[in-house]
Amino acid sequence: MEFLLINNFLLVGMAAFFAGMLNALAGGGTFLTLPSLIFIGVPPVVANATSAAALLPGYLGAALGYRAILNEINKIYLLKLLVLVMSASILGALLLVKTPNSVFLNLTPWLILVATTLFILSPYITNQSNSGAYKKKSLQSLGIFLVGGYGGYFNGGLGIALLSILSLNASINLNQMIALKSIMSSVLTLMSVMFFAISGIIKWPLALSMMLFSMLGGYLGAKLTLKISKELTRKIIIFIGILMTIFMFYTSLAI
Repeated sequence: MEFLLINNFLLVGMAAFFAGMLNALAGGGTFLTLPSLIFIGVPPVVANATSAAALLPGYLGAALGYRAILNEINKIYLLKLLVLVMSASILGALLLVKTPNSVFLNLTPWLILVATTLFILSPYITNQSNSGAYKKKSLQSLGIFLVGGYGGYFNGGLGIALLSILSLNASINLNQMIALKSIMSSVLTLMSVMFFAISGIIKWPLALSMMLFSMLGGYLGAKLTLKISKELTRKIIIFIGILMTIFMFYTSLAI
């Protein structure tokens, strides 16, 4: 029994480490932590909340890794983004307790597909004339709010969705987008985890053991991302988005 217990903690700890690295780049860490928790017998709803709590330090670790880049970004713009995702994530967490999981899981693959497609097309969008700049800013604000609500409800694919919306701003580069995505994910997840904690649906022994691995993975992932080329980073992000889309379509059809 003790051997199995140790193995369970090692399994979810390893999943949290690689999830933290994955989230530092583009997102998708939930697809490592959530299945690992369900595999060891944690109920799906509790596993979802526990997974969000476990990944929170990973987002923080990534944001710390990108702190130099975050200092380059306009503080008013950053504050606006954080306020949008904070308010939206609370609504998303509230919606979680009101909506059947099956309904949202059927929508998830389509949302990730749209987000990935938008990210692929982002160079063409940002190369358009500046005459539509105001329209793009309005679209980005709406998109950030909707993605914030999505992330408050279900964390899967959050990074891809945030990156796709941030790519509408031609004044920031890819590394700045990834840094913004990390701090926004951190704040957004913090709000939803607070709600889940109040609701009593987090399995804290597992969550706490996973947090350390998640934060270490997030910090190392951020450092690794800064060392590879932007073109390779972009290709990896698109690849992850396609994999997550296929995975979620398979999952929704299996239910």
